[in-house]
Amino acid sequence: MELHLTSEQTLLRDSAAKFIAAAGPKVARGLRGQDPSFAPARLRQAGELGWLGILVPSSMNGLDLGLTELALVLEQVGRGLVCEPIGLAAISAAALGLGRTPHPMLPQVMMGAALVVPALEESAYGDDLLTPRTQVVGKDGALRLSGQKTFVCADGFLVSASGRDGAALCYVTRNAPGCLLSTTPTAEGRKLATLSLADAPGDLIAPRSSSSNAVDMLYNLALVALSSELLGAMERAQEITLEYLRIRKQFGKLIGSFQALQHQAVDIYIRIEAARSLLYQAAANNDAYRIDPAMAAAVKAKLSEEAMVVTKACIQLHGAIGFTDEHDIGLYLKRAMLLSSLFGNAAAQRRRYAASAGLTA
Repeated sequence: MELHLTSEQTLLRDSAAKFIAAAGPKVARGLRGQDPSFAPARLRQAGELGWLGILVPSSMNGLDLGLTELALVLEQVGRGLVCEPIGLAAISAAALGLGRTPHPMLPQVMMGAALVVPALEESAYGDDLLTPRTQVVGKDGALRLSGQKTFVCADGFLVSASGRDGAALCYVTRNAPGCLLSTTPTAEGRKLATLSLADAPGDLIAPRSSSSNAVDMLYNLALVALSSELLGAMERAQEITLEYLRIRKQFGKLIGSFQALQHQAVDIYIRIEAARSLLYQAAANNDAYRIDPAMAAAVKAKLSEEAMVVTKACIQLHGAIGFTDEHDIGLYLKRAMLLSSLFGNAAAQRRRYAASAGLTA
């Protein structure tokens, strides 16, 4: 699929490229082990640019754009190893804007003054995120949630829980009674947390009439958002590698002239272009609030698998120096490891795709 951008989309992509110019591997290294593992001022800048409200309707002061525009921004985020969770914040803002009346937190999230992220995962073992074990019940005229969520760290959370009428999405603030956060480092050195809920109060996020339910909508959006960042990480890893092949000499020749390495470089290019085509085809043919679950699963499965293959191949093409922590290429593999695992890795998404397409026995 050849991507034809409008002038507005081109401007959006170029503005995102300028934004990430101030990020990159050096900044990502500096945020290792920090709490929070991102720069709040940079998140506010993203809010000022309107990106955190990119999917929010204009009636709620959002940009009212679509998945293609979201993917263009997040592709650049992935290229720059940006540590601010712009994608997760943007899709959370979209969820907070569901229904006729937006959630009171929406303005703060759109400005970057507060960070709200999805809290959908409950373990690292590929559980079905759409049938959560976390429970929500009505008690004394309010909603109360009990359970555990993993891979989160924010001021507030959009928690998926099972209730009387099926899966429900609830907003829970970080400082709510019954909330406990315990942090753990990731493969790339940033910190994420496990959220434990014990009869914690929450606000129900009402589903939009055009979507099956709010949990489905948020989950499918998350898959597209993470896939977009994975594409950007692959692209930049490829560029770094090609630059290295053009300057590194072995046996008196540039290693880029060796046919075996050229074949590997071509394979990397094909994998990236195939992944790009699938991502933007899905973005162009799906409304943000009505994403085909099979397509979302296919996109995440493809991008997760290819990102791991590509970044590993890039390290191999660098030789021994690619395995050192001092070289930037390893940071892209670590980012791919993190993003590909979130909300279900390639194997989990293939299972979901098979189930959605009716291919399971």
